[in-house]
This record gives sequence, structure tokens and C-alpha cells, in this order.
Amino acid sequence: MIVTRNPATAWRVIGGEAVVLALDSKVLRGLNAVGSRIWELIDGRRSTEEIAAQLVSEFEVDAARAREEVEAFVKVLLAKGLLTESR
Repeated sequence: MIVTRNPATAWRVIGGEAVVLALDSKVLRGLNAVGSRIWELIDGRRSTEEIAAQLVSEFEVDAARAREEVEAFVKVLLAKGLLTESR
């Protein structure tokens, strides 16, 4: 699956952690270090598999766990309207 950030969001990384503002609802969300890195890697070109592979190279996590975590995280962000699925 390939996803992209919803254009109705504003975000910034502060101290290694992303803060994401949903402009339509004015809801502010903070992401931990791993969530922030996933957010940074979401660009509308990389698949969730590619993002998971990047996390494996950067963090101490095995490939299966990385894939599961990325998929779960992306599903949550899709449900909250912070991401859209690319076609």
C-alpha cells in the first residue's frame, strides 16, 4: 500500500518527534520517535513495505514486526484522516 499525507495537515518535527495538526478539525497529535520517522517516510511514493524495510535498517526491529507496526500505524492515521491512500 502506498499512502500520502493529507494536504489538510501541517506538521513539524520538534526534538525528534513530529507534531501533526489536522487543519480541518484543529486537532493536534504528537508522534513518538518511530511514528515520527514513519510520518517522515510517507511521501506518496514509498510503499508500506519499503517504509518497514527502512525502519529495519534504522532501528533494532525485525522485518515482520516492522511490517506489522507500519501497517497498523498507517491504518490508524488513515482512519483519523491524516493520510490518504495513493492510487
